[in-house]
Amino acid sequence: MSQLSMFGSNSKFIQFTEWITRMLHLQLVWTIFLIIGLGVSGFFPASFAMFAIVRKWIKGEEDFSVNKAFLNFYKAHFIKANLIGYGYILTGVSFLYYFHLIDMQSGIFFIVLKFLLLTVLLLYVMTGLFFIPVYVHFDIDVLEMVRHAFIIAITHPFHIALMIGVFIAFGAFLNVLPILLPFIAISMLVYFLMRIAVKAFQAIEGKQQEQQSS
Repeated sequence: MSQLSMFGSNSKFIQFTEWITRMLHLQLVWTIFLIIGLGVSGFFPASFAMFAIVRKWIKGEEDFSVNKAFLNFYKAHFIKANLIGYGYILTGVSFLYYFHLIDMQSGIFFIVLKFLLLTVLLLYVMTGLFFIPVYVHFDIDVLEMVRHAFIIAITHPFHIALMIGVFIAFGAFLNVLPILLPFIAISMLVYFLMRIAVKAFQAIEGKQQEQQSS
Protein backbone atom coordinates (compact mmCIF):
# COMPACT_ATOMS: atom_id res chain seq x y z
CA MET A 1 0.00 0.00 0.00
CA SER A 2 2.81 2.41 0.92
CA GLN A 3 4.61 1.68 -2.36
CA LEU A 4 1.43 2.41 -4.35
CA SER A 5 0.88 5.69 -2.52
CA MET A 6 4.52 6.59 -3.10
CA PHE A 7 3.98 6.49 -6.86
CA GLY A 8 0.47 7.97 -6.88
CA SER A 9 -0.16 11.11 -8.89
CA ASN A 10 -0.44 13.22 -5.72
CA SER A 11 2.50 11.68 -3.86
CA LYS A 12 5.35 13.87 -2.68
CA PHE A 13 7.80 11.65 -4.56
CA ILE A 14 6.05 12.15 -7.90
CA GLN A 15 5.69 15.88 -7.27
CA PHE A 16 9.39 16.11 -6.46
CA THR A 17 10.43 14.21 -9.60
CA GLU A 18 8.17 16.45 -11.69
CA TRP A 19 9.77 19.53 -10.10
CA ILE A 20 13.27 18.19 -10.81
CA THR A 21 12.28 17.49 -14.42
CA ARG A 22 10.98 21.03 -14.79
CA MET A 23 14.21 22.45 -13.39
CA LEU A 24 16.29 20.32 -15.77
CA HIS A 25 14.16 21.38 -18.75
CA LEU A 26 14.26 25.05 -17.80
CA GLN A 27 18.04 25.11 -17.37
CA LEU A 28 18.47 23.33 -20.70
CA VAL A 29 16.37 26.01 -22.42
CA TRP A 30 18.32 28.73 -20.55
CA THR A 31 21.62 27.23 -21.73
CA ILE A 32 20.43 27.07 -25.35
CA PHE A 33 19.39 30.73 -25.36
CA LEU A 34 22.57 31.68 -23.56
CA ILE A 35 24.50 30.13 -26.44
CA ILE A 36 22.21 31.74 -29.04
CA GLY A 37 23.02 35.12 -27.49
CA LEU A 38 26.75 34.28 -27.61
CA GLY A 39 26.99 34.27 -23.84
CA VAL A 40 27.57 37.96 -23.16
CA SER A 41 24.46 39.32 -24.87
CA GLY A 42 22.33 36.29 -24.06
CA PHE A 43 22.95 35.96 -20.33
CA PHE A 44 20.57 38.61 -19.03
CA PRO A 45 17.69 38.04 -21.48
CA ALA A 46 17.85 34.29 -20.79
CA SER A 47 18.05 34.84 -17.03
CA PHE A 48 15.13 37.30 -17.04
CA ALA A 49 13.12 34.78 -19.07
CA MET A 50 13.97 32.03 -16.58
CA PHE A 51 12.63 34.16 -13.72
CA ALA A 52 9.47 34.86 -15.76
CA ILE A 53 8.84 31.14 -16.34
CA VAL A 54 9.42 30.31 -12.67
CA ARG A 55 7.02 33.09 -11.67
CA LYS A 56 4.31 31.48 -13.82
CA TRP A 57 4.80 28.15 -12.04
CA ILE A 58 4.76 29.74 -8.60
CA LYS A 59 1.55 31.59 -9.48
CA GLY A 60 -0.04 28.28 -10.45
CA GLU A 61 0.19 28.60 -14.25
CA GLU A 62 1.11 25.26 -15.77
CA ASP A 63 -0.80 24.90 -19.03
CA PHE A 64 1.71 26.62 -21.32
CA SER A 65 4.70 25.76 -23.48
CA VAL A 66 7.91 26.55 -21.63
CA ASN A 67 9.91 26.75 -24.85
CA LYS A 68 7.47 29.12 -26.54
CA ALA A 69 7.00 31.32 -23.46
CA PHE A 70 10.76 31.50 -22.94
CA LEU A 71 11.36 32.44 -26.59
CA ASN A 72 8.66 35.13 -26.56
CA PHE A 73 10.00 36.74 -23.40
CA TYR A 74 13.61 36.48 -24.59
CA LYS A 75 12.84 38.27 -27.85
CA ALA A 76 10.52 40.90 -26.37
CA HIS A 77 12.90 41.89 -23.55
CA PHE A 78 16.29 41.23 -25.15
CA ILE A 79 17.47 44.84 -25.34
CA LYS A 80 15.90 46.04 -22.09
CA ALA A 81 17.23 43.07 -20.11
CA ASN A 82 20.76 43.73 -21.35
CA LEU A 83 20.50 47.45 -20.57
CA ILE A 84 19.26 46.75 -17.04
CA GLY A 85 21.73 43.95 -16.38
CA TYR A 86 24.88 45.59 -17.67
CA GLY A 87 23.78 48.99 -16.39
CA TYR A 88 23.59 47.47 -12.92
CA ILE A 89 27.04 45.88 -13.30
CA LEU A 90 28.65 49.11 -14.55
CA THR A 91 27.11 51.03 -11.67
CA GLY A 92 28.50 48.48 -9.23
CA VAL A 93 31.97 48.67 -10.80
CA SER A 94 31.84 52.47 -10.49
CA PHE A 95 30.93 52.22 -6.80
CA LEU A 96 33.82 49.82 -6.19
CA TYR A 97 36.24 52.06 -8.10
CA TYR A 98 35.37 55.13 -6.03
CA PHE A 99 35.44 53.08 -2.85
CA HIS A 100 38.98 51.97 -3.74
CA LEU A 101 40.04 55.59 -4.31
CA ILE A 102 38.50 56.72 -1.01
CA ASP A 103 40.01 53.77 0.86
CA MET A 104 43.50 54.95 -0.18
CA GLN A 105 42.96 58.31 1.55
CA SER A 106 43.33 59.12 5.24
CA GLY A 107 41.53 61.53 7.52
CA ILE A 108 38.18 61.74 9.28
CA PHE A 109 36.44 63.14 6.19
CA PHE A 110 37.36 60.10 4.09
CA ILE A 111 36.44 57.71 6.91
CA VAL A 112 32.94 59.21 6.99
CA LEU A 113 32.79 59.19 3.19
CA LYS A 114 33.83 55.53 3.12
CA PHE A 115 31.11 54.65 5.63
CA LEU A 116 28.51 56.46 3.53
CA LEU A 117 29.66 54.71 0.37
CA LEU A 118 29.54 51.33 2.14
CA THR A 119 25.95 52.08 3.14
CA VAL A 120 25.10 52.96 -0.47
CA LEU A 121 26.78 49.75 -1.66
CA LEU A 122 24.74 47.70 0.80
CA LEU A 123 21.50 49.29 -0.38
CA TYR A 124 22.64 48.80 -3.96
CA VAL A 125 23.15 45.05 -3.45
CA MET A 126 19.87 44.69 -1.55
CA THR A 127 17.98 46.49 -4.31
CA GLY A 128 19.69 44.34 -6.95
CA LEU A 129 18.33 41.17 -5.37
CA PHE A 130 14.81 42.31 -6.30
CA PHE A 131 15.58 43.79 -9.74
CA ILE A 132 14.66 40.81 -11.91
CA PRO A 133 11.76 39.55 -9.74
CA VAL A 134 10.19 43.04 -9.79
CA TYR A 135 10.76 43.35 -13.53
CA VAL A 136 8.97 40.10 -14.38
CA HIS A 137 6.19 40.56 -11.80
CA PHE A 138 5.12 44.17 -12.33
CA ASP A 139 4.22 45.88 -15.60
CA ILE A 140 6.21 49.08 -14.94
CA ASP A 141 9.00 51.09 -16.59
CA VAL A 142 12.67 50.87 -15.59
CA LEU A 143 12.69 53.84 -13.19
CA GLU A 144 9.62 52.52 -11.40
CA MET A 145 11.26 49.09 -11.29
CA VAL A 146 14.29 50.56 -9.50
CA ARG A 147 12.06 52.45 -7.07
CA HIS A 148 9.91 49.39 -6.35
CA ALA A 149 12.96 47.14 -5.88
CA PHE A 150 14.55 49.66 -3.50
CA ILE A 151 11.42 50.11 -1.38
CA ILE A 152 10.74 46.37 -1.20
CA ALA A 153 14.37 45.67 -0.27
CA ILE A 154 14.53 48.14 2.63
CA THR A 155 11.08 47.23 3.96
CA HIS A 156 11.56 43.46 3.81
CA PRO A 157 14.90 42.67 5.54
CA PHE A 158 13.70 39.16 6.42
CA HIS A 159 13.24 38.31 2.73
CA ILE A 160 16.65 39.81 1.97
CA ALA A 161 18.18 37.58 4.66
CA LEU A 162 16.45 34.56 3.13
CA MET A 163 17.84 35.41 -0.30
CA ILE A 164 21.36 35.75 1.11
CA GLY A 165 20.84 32.40 2.83
CA VAL A 166 19.86 30.88 -0.51
CA PHE A 167 23.10 32.14 -2.08
CA ILE A 168 25.14 30.72 0.81
CA ALA A 169 23.35 27.36 0.51
CA PHE A 170 23.85 27.49 -3.26
CA GLY A 171 27.61 27.94 -2.81
CA ALA A 172 27.79 25.08 -0.31
CA PHE A 173 25.69 22.90 -2.60
CA LEU A 174 28.00 23.50 -5.56
CA ASN A 175 31.04 22.88 -3.38
CA VAL A 176 29.71 19.37 -2.68
CA LEU A 177 28.16 18.64 -6.09
CA PRO A 178 29.75 20.97 -8.69
CA ILE A 179 28.74 18.54 -11.46
CA LEU A 180 25.13 19.76 -11.12
CA LEU A 181 25.96 23.34 -12.18
CA PRO A 182 25.38 22.77 -15.94
CA PHE A 183 22.23 20.72 -15.39
CA ILE A 184 20.01 22.07 -12.64
CA ALA A 185 21.79 24.39 -10.19
CA ILE A 186 20.95 27.72 -11.89
CA SER A 187 17.25 26.95 -12.29
CA MET A 188 17.06 25.83 -8.65
CA LEU A 189 18.70 29.06 -7.49
CA VAL A 190 16.27 31.15 -9.56
CA TYR A 191 13.30 29.13 -8.29
CA PHE A 192 14.06 29.77 -4.61
CA LEU A 193 14.92 33.44 -5.15
CA MET A 194 11.71 34.02 -7.08
CA ARG A 195 9.64 32.16 -4.50
CA ILE A 196 11.00 34.41 -1.75
CA ALA A 197 10.34 37.50 -3.88
CA VAL A 198 6.76 36.43 -4.59
CA LYS A 199 6.20 36.02 -0.83
CA ALA A 200 7.33 39.63 -0.37
CA PHE A 201 5.02 40.79 -3.17
CA GLN A 202 2.09 38.90 -1.63
CA ALA A 203 2.78 40.52 1.75
CA ILE A 204 2.67 43.96 0.12
CA GLU A 205 -0.53 43.14 -1.78
CA GLY A 206 -2.09 41.82 1.44
CA LYS A 207 -1.31 45.07 3.29
CA GLN A 208 -2.72 47.12 0.42
CA GLN A 209 -5.95 45.12 0.49
CA GLU A 210 -6.23 45.63 4.26
CA GLN A 211 -5.76 49.38 3.86
CA GLN A 212 -8.39 49.55 1.12
CA SER A 213 -10.93 47.56 3.15
CA SER A 214 -10.41 49.58 6.34
